Amino acid sequence: MKISPTTRLGVACLGITHPHTSGRVKALNKMENVEVTCAVDDSHLTPVFADAFGLEIRNKQQVMEDPNTQVVIIHSKSDKMADLAIEALEAGKAVLVEKPAGRNSDDARRIRDAAERTGGLLQVGYCWRHAPSVAAMHEALKSGRLGKVMQVRAHGGTSHDEAATSHLNQPEDMGGAMFVIGCHLIDQIIHHFGMPLSVNARVSKFPGQMDENFREDAAGAVLNYRDKMVVVDFFSWEPLPWLESWNITAYGTDGIMHANPLPASYKIYDTGRQGHNRGWSAWQDTTFPLQWASKKTEYSPELAEIGNPFFFEREAEAFVNSIRTGTPSQVPAQQALNVNLLIEALFASSQQSGAEVIPGT
Repeated sequence: MKISPTTRLGVACLGITHPHTSGRVKALNKMENVEVTCAVDDSHLTPVFADAFGLEIRNKQQVMEDPNTQVVIIHSKSDKMADLAIEALEAGKAVLVEKPAGRNSDDARRIRDAAERTGGLLQVGYCWRHAPSVAAMHEALKSGRLGKVMQVRAHGGTSHDEAATSHLNQPEDMGGAMFVIGCHLIDQIIHHFGMPLSVNARVSKFPGQMDENFREDAAGAVLNYRDKMVVVDFFSWEPLPWLESWNITAYGTDGIMHANPLPASYKIYDTGRQGHNRGWSAWQDTTFPLQWASKKTEYSPELAEIGNPFFFEREAEAFVNSIRTGTPSQVPAQQALNVNLLIEALFASSQQSGAEVIPGT
């Protein structure tokens, strides 16, 4: 797909209740010759959402048949993500589908196969990939600034009691918070270090601690690579107001780097052997609001939205650039499939009392 920058891009929003929806709508509408024109959802909140953003309410068939709608963004429940993405690709649309791209690896694989079969553009909504701190760590690792990285520690979690919401307890999903939110952490690890050879993991639901209707409480895993060890842990019930505890720390022979995605920050210790002054250097995002996903919209107390659309703006720029230039997706379906395969391996290992499991087997 390659559409001239002078051609207006019409965008349809399939699904409106996800907290990421409004942020992406705002980000896309800021771009030149791009307009989100309509919404499709059977939710009772659709008229309120459509009115807030000046959108037409349409049905799926109208969107798929409209030649002036070249782009769809999918924010449905996970059980519908794959079907909607495949139908949109087959209709010739460019697709941005919310992570984790379905309920499991089977759904992500179906999306990948459809993208390959149709030759269409598909980007998965791993928006945290676009955090400046994530980009800085990727560059530090790629450049060799840290020397030989052989040890990595990573932590993630869920705030605002989001682990108790229906969004994180969808019955057909392979997991709860560790899957739907923890996939961001796993995506960053794979982005930086690739797929591990195998995993050993525990994913726990502790009796008598939280409501039994909610999914996993905590998870811990060792990701085994040929040349490094990555230790991951996740907590579903973090007390912090936002995600200050999220981090990835890489330990190398020539440096250490500690990166937080939200609010974005990082610090690096250099030995001085890779052309940088010896000692610590740091960067901190100063634009992050006090509230983010906990913010409710002004137009409905039932809808949460992202208070800081900065990541969505960077994501939208990458997506639209691929549409305009014909360059590959920055987050193709294969990468979402890898995330889901790795998380499935964590659950499989836990079911075998932490036994070593090879992802995809």
